[in-house]
Amino acid sequence: MAENLENTQGQNNESGTEEKEQNGKFYTEEEIQMLLQKEGDRRVSQLQKTLEKRQREANKLKNMSDTERTEYELNQRELELEERENKLILAENKAACLSVLVDKGLDASLVDFVVDTDAEVMNQKIKALEKAFKKSVKDEVEKRLAGNAPKKNLGADETMKKADLLKLSARDLQIFKTQNPDEYRRIMKG
Repeated sequence: MAENLENTQGQNNESGTEEKEQNGKFYTEEEIQMLLQKEGDRRVSQLQKTLEKRQREANKLKNMSDTERTEYELNQRELELEERENKLILAENKAACLSVLVDKGLDASLVDFVVDTDAEVMNQKIKALEKAFKKSVKDEVEKRLAGNAPKKNLGADETMKKADLLKLSARDLQIFKTQNPDEYRRIMKG
């Protein structure tokens, strides 16, 4: 945090305190000291928790027999290895998932929503996401195309009146005008 702050020493404001700048905001020396103190307190408390956990662990091991201690340490190592393995699998699956999403034309930022340690579950999530995405796109396209489509090449008995033309949406009116310019001029004059 402190390294993000730009020091403008030598420039004192009217009250005599130094100002620091971060992202366009000026901080007084007191505000900086308060922020540093909060960060220091957070780190000290985090360290204390870690030390207390280690102390409890040491006391637990101290009260165990040699065989219990060995068994406990093996279990702890197994858990640690399992956790590392899961992280590695997740990273590999994330890379694979990313390429599958891109191949299917889906946004790569969705990878965190579908990645899983189990490849089968991940593939099911990808298929469900793809299905939902395509349905959403289809529904939106249908919704936008659901307006009154202009009639093309009207025959003599299918003449359109000015009132009918004015009922069309702006988009449909423009389409009608470009496809039937003579008819449009005739209707608008009449």
